[in-house]
Amino acid sequence: MNKFLLSTIFVLIFCGFVFSQNTPKTDKEIEETDSVQQNTPLKILEKPKPRYPTSENGTICIQGTVVLRVQFLASGEIGKVTTITNLPYGATENAIEAAKNIKFKPAFKNGEPISVTKIITFNFTIY
Repeated sequence: MNKFLLSTIFVLIFCGFVFSQNTPKTDKEIEETDSVQQNTPLKILEKPKPRYPTSENGTICIQGTVVLRVQFLASGEIGKVTTITNLPYGATENAIEAAKNIKFKPAFKNGEPISVTKIITFNFTIY
């Protein structure tokens, strides 16, 4: 191949690359980008640890997991909290109290905040 043909091919390829980088987005591409930004899942910002159950004379030895169903409201508040699995000696109540103090950013659908229900677990372990 001669140099002219090679340089022409190179210029065409380079120009094609440059122009493809600067082409405006189509309406469909803009909608897809907007929908990704408008639909976001719930984000838990802070999940407090529950108090470990104690008795009058010291700590109770308890180990296990409390599983809760927590409603995260579109308003940014915690709604209904229901127990799926529990533990004795006040561990479940302490987990519910901790769940009610979770800080979160609501989920969004079509740019609007929505309420979401999630399963939340709290583990109690013996130290």
